[in-house]
Amino acid sequence: MTASHRSFADDVRSRTPQQLRDLVILRPDLLHPQPKNVSALAARAATRSSVQRAVEGLSADLLHVLEAALVAGGESDGIAALLGVPADESQPFVEQLWTRALLWRKDTAWLAARPVADVLPYPACLGPPWSSFTHLPIPDDLEGRFSGLSDEALRVLDHLTHRHPVGVTGQGVAAASVAELLDAGLVFHTDADRVVLPREVALARRGGVLGGAPLSSPQVGRAGADQHRSDAAAGQAALDLLWQVETLAGFWQNDPPRVMTKGGVSVRDHKRLASALGTSPEHAAFVAELAHAAALVAPDAQISPVWLPTAAYDEWFDLPPAKRWAALAEAWWAMLRAPSLAGGHDSTGAVINLLGPGSAWPLMRQRRHDVLNVLEQLEPSVAAGVDEVEELLRWHRPLRLPAGAPTQAQVVLQEAEWLGLTSGGHLSTAGRLLTVGALDSSALQEVMPSTVDHVLVQADLTAIAPGPLDDDLRRLMDAVADVESRGGATVFRLTPDSLRRGLEAGLTPDEVRGRLNAASRTPLPQALSYLIDDLARRHGTTRVGSAGSYIRSDDETGLAALAADPAMAFLQLMQIAPTVLVSRLPAARVLTFLRDAGYGALAEDASGAVVSASGEPTRAPVPRTPAPVTSTSVDAAAAEALIERLMAAEGTESPSGSDESDPAVSLDLLMDAAASGVPVRIGYVDSSGNLRRTVIQPQQVDGGRVTGLVGSDVRTFSVHRITGVAAV
Repeated sequence: MTASHRSFADDVRSRTPQQLRDLVILRPDLLHPQPKNVSALAARAATRSSVQRAVEGLSADLLHVLEAALVAGGESDGIAALLGVPADESQPFVEQLWTRALLWRKDTAWLAARPVADVLPYPACLGPPWSSFTHLPIPDDLEGRFSGLSDEALRVLDHLTHRHPVGVTGQGVAAASVAELLDAGLVFHTDADRVVLPREVALARRGGVLGGAPLSSPQVGRAGADQHRSDAAAGQAALDLLWQVETLAGFWQNDPPRVMTKGGVSVRDHKRLASALGTSPEHAAFVAELAHAAALVAPDAQISPVWLPTAAYDEWFDLPPAKRWAALAEAWWAMLRAPSLAGGHDSTGAVINLLGPGSAWPLMRQRRHDVLNVLEQLEPSVAAGVDEVEELLRWHRPLRLPAGAPTQAQVVLQEAEWLGLTSGGHLSTAGRLLTVGALDSSALQEVMPSTVDHVLVQADLTAIAPGPLDDDLRRLMDAVADVESRGGATVFRLTPDSLRRGLEAGLTPDEVRGRLNAASRTPLPQALSYLIDDLARRHGTTRVGSAGSYIRSDDETGLAALAADPAMAFLQLMQIAPTVLVSRLPAARVLTFLRDAGYGALAEDASGAVVSASGEPTRAPVPRTPAPVTSTSVDAAAAEALIERLMAAEGTESPSGSDESDPAVSLDLLMDAAASGVPVRIGYVDSSGNLRRTVIQPQQVDGGRVTGLVGSDVRTFSVHRITGVAAV
């Protein structure tokens, strides 16, 4: 139990090191920037911005008790009576609010910190007290006045009682009902168009209690969730996501979409990406936005910019799967964008483009944190659905998410499932580690599904992967085969086009045959060997290089047929030797056209050596974006060390001999002293520019001036001339 104190600042200064440590752990913003001493810490705890942040972070039960303390004026018995519970049941919540420095102890009362009333102007939807409107006593016959009202007037009264104490006079029936309430002396005019219901009248209508939230959290969720099953599903989702990010990077490397004038990717390119990934536009948007948040794709620095993989993608590509998964999860946790907005429409009806400015929504990051945090607070064997998560969110953040406000719970849960952080409303190991800030790739490696290093090549030119493939084999199969179906096993189809795609990517026929033969647990079918041999004979006989460009081939008949092909007329080919053609078009364009026509051409350098079709891949610069503003937590050890320094500095004087503090802190100290009626010591600059000190008992702080007693004289100081404020 805490002792009585003269003021809020006195209450904070009198706390033990352990109590101060608990305060800064619960309100870490008090240490950023670090205060000079405990008095400065107390002043910062009384600032409007810090109190508002603390109040907005309260759960429904603590908020309900804080509202009761405001309405009851701090009396313990009054708080319990308003809550409709015994005093010993409400006292633990009062103590928690005191620990957060939202209440302070004076005699037998628990008073709210001064800014709390500003943050909660209508606690529990109650208006100002009766004494704010009249000096007349509260009528004794309130119940009788209620019974004498018409049904319409009672409806208006109940709305003012339970929804909001301020109402508009209106017209017609509403105006008549308000006039009836005015005649009954139950409401008062605040101006010509508005009326307000006094606090005491509303409480009488409510039966003397606040009503609203109970002091126990909702019991939601379904038991029976299994961590092993959740981790298995999450690991498979993570492998799928890694494959999708690689597919996106490869697709945009070969066919980069243009950056639109207003930023982002066009609707057409968005749909093409979804088709390449074999998924929905919503899922494709998530993959692209996540890759961008992880700095794996970005616009290049050209005059006509396009979206390309970055140099960071190459580093990410070479990491083990668990580290790649961790990098994506951390990018999602810090991402200030909402992929779910891409493809929708803004308030003007315009389309919100993928990776465009319209998808930026910083509040989405807090929603992700809130959703995973409420799941983390459930029992380990309990899973929750979307509706249950929304109920928990509104309980834990009643001011941030009032009734009717969108929680985005469904969107967050879907993204978390795609990312392998949840499974069926249950946190995976990765999700739990991310939520508590302890994400570790070694822990993720333990929940990654086991991979296989072999396939079963069938006579019908399909290859069956009996499980998730390791990275090397999966990338080979992606290069030379098409995915036909996915599930417990993946079925790949080997076709002439897919094999040609692998050859064009730089693989040789012997390399394709050798790697498939080494990976297959079954002998390669003869049909596949014939197909590879046939492609080997035809592939690469035509080569393209730079001159304007030239085409050369040892197959004179084939080259003559190419020159005579009417479909190739736009290449403006001219034969300069039996084995050489030239074109005015660049080599890259000629190569693309020939491949599209099925000629299977290869690129070569000036020495005649075959080079990869794409050569050295073009990379976009890694974007340099400022780190997002975050609320840094304070651990127990760091808090204890900081409190020791603050307590050691308490009472020391500055070298100039005057008190020095932050202007906002000084102003709040003066306002707190005026409200509490206690003197403070101030440092100020006089009219001659000299630094002076004095003790003042503030009476009024308004209009940039503080007026109070200095000794027996009333003096006024300009706040901007005050250099600092400290307790006497």
